[in-house]
Amino acid sequence: MPAIRAISQNSSDAYNPFAKAPEPNTAYDWLHPPLAKLFQAGSVKVFGDNSFGWRFPSAIFGTLSIAGVYYLAWVLFKSQCLSLTAALIFSLDNLQFTMSRIAMNDIFVTTWILFALAFFFKKNYFLSAIFTGLALATKHSAVFLYPIFFLFGWRYFYYYLFIPPLIYLFSYLQMFLLGGSFQGFINLHQQIYWYQTSLKATHDYQSTAWQWPLLIRPVWFYVQYYKDSVANIYNLGNPAVFWGGLVALVFNRQLFLLASYLLLFSPLIFSPRILFLHHYLPALAVLAVILSRQIYQSKYLPYFLILVCFCFIWFFPLNTALAIKTAWLKYWFWLPSWK
Repeated sequence: MPAIRAISQNSSDAYNPFAKAPEPNTAYDWLHPPLAKLFQAGSVKVFGDNSFGWRFPSAIFGTLSIAGVYYLAWVLFKSQCLSLTAALIFSLDNLQFTMSRIAMNDIFVTTWILFALAFFFKKNYFLSAIFTGLALATKHSAVFLYPIFFLFGWRYFYYYLFIPPLIYLFSYLQMFLLGGSFQGFINLHQQIYWYQTSLKATHDYQSTAWQWPLLIRPVWFYVQYYKDSVANIYNLGNPAVFWGGLVALVFNRQLFLLASYLLLFSPLIFSPRILFLHHYLPALAVLAVILSRQIYQSKYLPYFLILVCFCFIWFFPLNTALAIKTAWLKYWFWLPSWK
C-alpha cells in the first residue's frame, strides 16, 4: 500500500526512483506504470486507507476479467453456453480468485488484455488498441500482445504503433501536472529497464515460467498462527483448471488461441529477474477458453465442472486465510513444493 499512499499525497516523488518515502517503513513503487495504482489511490480516497479501500478496485476488475473471458470466448465461437462455461471455469480458478482480493496490478492487466484480444479477433482494431494501451499503462508485460497482433493481423498493426503509446504516455499525466519533465520520464524508464534486467534478488517462493502451467510453486502471501490452527493466504491455483488445461492443449486445434496462450507467458522464460506464479494469470485466462472449447461438447463436462468446483472449495481456506487445524494442513499441500 505505500505506492497508493504516496500517489494519494499528490507527490511527484512517487514517480522518482531516487526519492525517499515521507514516512518510516513505506516506499514508492515506480517500477510499474501508474494506471492500476491510480485506480487504487482513487479507491483509498473514497473509502479510506483501509483494507476495503485498497482492494475494492481489484474485486471490480476480478469480476470484469470473468466478463472478459466470456466475451473472448463468445467472439471466437459465438456460443453463449460455451462462453458461460469458460467464464465459470475461470471464475472458479483459485489464482484468479486470490488475485482479485489483493491490491496488485495483475488482475487489472489481465482484464485489459482479455478485452484487447477479444476486440482484435472481432476485427475492431481501434478498440483493441485502446485496451492494449490500458494494459501497457498497467504492466509492461502487456507488450507480449504485440507478436500476437502481428502474427494474425499484421495489415492492421499500425493501430498498435500509435494508440497504445499515446495512452501509455497519458497515464503519466499526473507526473507532468505535478511538475515532472519529459526528461524525468525518460530517466524513470531507464531506471525501470535497469532494475528489470539487473535485479539479482531471490525469493523463497519465486518460480520460473515453465513451472507455472504445472502449478509447481505458489506464493505465500500471509500467515496467522493460532494455538491449534493456522490461517494462510497462498495464490495457489485450481489444479483441475491448471492440469486439465494442459490436457486440453494437447487436443487444441485453434492456432490463434494456442499462440495467444503461449506468447502471453513463454517469453518470460528468458527473463533475467525473479518471477512468480501470478505472472501467469493472463495466459491462464486464455487457457480457460481453450479448456472450455475442448470440454464443452464432451460427455465428461458435468463431471469436470464438479471437479473444478470441488477443488475451488477445497483450496478456498488456503486462499482466504480461513483457519485450518495444524494437524490437518498436510491435506492441502498435495505437492511438497506448495509448502
